[in-house]
Amino acid sequence: MNRFCLSAALLFLLVILVDSTPVYEHHTQDQGHVMISGEQLEKPSVKELPTPKLQEENKAASRPAFCLEHKFSGPCITLKVRYFYNAKTGHCEHFIYGGCEGKNNFLTEEECIKTCIQGSGSL
Repeated sequence: MNRFCLSAALLFLLVILVDSTPVYEHHTQDQGHVMISGEQLEKPSVKELPTPKLQEENKAASRPAFCLEHKFSGPCITLKVRYFYNAKTGHCEHFIYGGCEGKNNFLTEEECIKTCIQGSGSL
């Protein structure tokens, strides 16, 4: 008799527990909104991520145009070590500068990086 009372009590508690558990209803509205238990949720959106090729094109478009020019020693004969941005390798490299003309040349590698690499958002 004692086991029967215990079983009946457990069954009663189980029924109460199941009865008090909220029931979630999932309905889709016409405008793409979702209703769950009376609460309206926004339709999830899909964000498109840029492809690596598009990211590289955006970087190139955001750096100064002279960064994409080839190194140019110039017609002068003063020999100076300068740095230029090599668009093919994506790095700043040193070269011998004649002292005049040409825009893609920097006194320091750091200046080249700051202007043509960091300025493009790639670091």
